[in-house]
Amino acid sequence: MKQATIRWAVVSAILFLFFLLLTLPARHVWGWLGGGQLAVQDIDGSLWHGRVAQLSHPAFPVGPLVWQLRPQALLLGRLEYQVFVQSGKGGGELRVGRGLFADTSVTAAHLTLPAADLAQRLRVNLVTLAGDFQIDIDELRLSAGGISALQGMLVWRDAQVVQPSPMALGQLQMQLSLREGQVVGTLSDQGNKGGPLELGGELLIGTDRHYQLNALLKPRATADAPLREALGLLGAPDAQGRYRLQYSGNM
Repeated sequence: MKQATIRWAVVSAILFLFFLLLTLPARHVWGWLGGGQLAVQDIDGSLWHGRVAQLSHPAFPVGPLVWQLRPQALLLGRLEYQVFVQSGKGGGELRVGRGLFADTSVTAAHLTLPAADLAQRLRVNLVTLAGDFQIDIDELRLSAGGISALQGMLVWRDAQVVQPSPMALGQLQMQLSLREGQVVGTLSDQGNKGGPLELGGELLIGTDRHYQLNALLKPRATADAPLREALGLLGAPDAQGRYRLQYSGNM
């Protein structure tokens, strides 16, 4: 009886400390942890529910960002948050969580970002893009060794190159998955929508951040002259009229 009482007292104390931690002001917790390359502006609320006006990173600033604890996940032994984020004219929501003895995960992510904003943040200065990127992540799991699971889709809607020469590309997409530790992006177009560019191929990203792009591109009958001329810069087409694009490097 005495041991059972002690056991329940310990469990109660742990739960009390846990929920006390969740009610601490988020700005105090951030100050204790430090942000590394991240800097925050106007942080309010607690670990249970809070908001950051601006979350700055050298490569990709976002904000405002709002988080809300999902208490139902605690019943499964997981600490999980619903996160709402805005970045420029884009934004969306995602679910971030971690189990007691499990990897960090991102699920139910639905984000959009104007192509022009993404090109600017990636410092792609030679071209101007238009359209919107839509990112849907069903599952992303991160372990100490890197990405351990990935399933999602990246779609470039109303894809266009504005500069140096206007080119309409239709709707392009990349199915995201994991194969033998490598991130695999399977490239395609939505041919049933009659886009001007037929696309197929793969983008591979290794654990060493080395990437390889191998794609085949073919203009459809609706392709305009600038698109045909741009594809001609890749060399001679094969017997089926497809142009091969190969590129590799390090991220």
